[in-house]
Amino acid sequence: QRDMETERKIASVIIPVFNGEATIAAAIDSALGQEFDGGVEVIVVNDGSTDATSSVLEAYRGCVTVLDRVNGGPAVARNAGVRAARGEYVAFLDADDIWMPRKLEKTLAALDRDSDAAMVYTNALTIGIDGEMRGATYTPAGEMRAPTMEDMLSGLWNILPSTAVMKRATFDAIGGFREEFATGHPQWEDSYFMLVAREHGRFVYLDEPTVLYRVAGSVEESLKRRRVWKDDSENPDTMRVERYVRNSELMQRLVRERFGDRATRLIAAIRRATAGLLVSVGLTAMLDYDRVFARRCYRLALHYDRSNAKTYLRLAWTWLPERLARTISAALPPRIQRAVSGPAHA
Repeated sequence: QRDMETERKIASVIIPVFNGEATIAAAIDSALGQEFDGGVEVIVVNDGSTDATSSVLEAYRGCVTVLDRVNGGPAVARNAGVRAARGEYVAFLDADDIWMPRKLEKTLAALDRDSDAAMVYTNALTIGIDGEMRGATYTPAGEMRAPTMEDMLSGLWNILPSTAVMKRATFDAIGGFREEFATGHPQWEDSYFMLVAREHGRFVYLDEPTVLYRVAGSVEESLKRRRVWKDDSENPDTMRVERYVRNSELMQRLVRERFGDRATRLIAAIRRATAGLLVSVGLTAMLDYDRVFARRCYRLALHYDRSNAKTYLRLAWTWLPERLARTISAALPPRIQRAVSGPAHA
């Protein structure tokens, strides 16, 4: 009887992609290659890609469902994918991540064992942009357990969407991802979704990696990603600072409205995380001695975290003439160089 129930089980895999020509094939192949007794339905949402993603997806038409739409951001794309899904279960896979062969089997078995669980998620292994193993796991040591609601209201809990699976009914009860986050930084729409999901039932955490999570593999790759945050009037898609700040503010507002004083520590954590990212973008700008853009990032960072003395020092550094700044930087210890002049001084 149990085998017959397993045979009827259908999991819908939702893969949003925007300009993912280099990685989308590996993501799709990992979903199609699952060692799983039930049915696997793969839905790829091409979210207005402008690179060769569409050409890559042509080879998969017929074995996966491809939805082509104008760019709306990951929240909109994931919701569109779920609306087209027919499975009882919903699983998410980012276009630059890779599932291990038994990912669905393990997570769905855990979900079926706990009728009160709203979601099952797991750890992940990190890989570089080139696919090489990085030798680290995604979940921090202090978070290798399922969070309580109070845990999630006390800080930003690290849950990778590519590791998560839930029942379609739970997704519908949550209301999907908040589409107000639009095309901004995806961290916040994921974080808010997980927060609301936890209200609908407990989470189950499997402390084993089922996903390969792709991260920047070198200082050069990190710098390349951060450089596109700079405003460019000729390319509005690179104007990410405004979008990131807007979405951070939206995240804070939604959390405050829903949870009130219970979420004071979470809002503080959101503000610290926002400040930290803005500082990293500012440091990257300083590598190019773009002091005006760096200054703007540091000022925004201080708006979210006024207690960080290093940010005040970095802001003051942007007012030094370039020649003087280079001369002083060369005489500083490497750790201090990195603190004021950017990570390339490692």
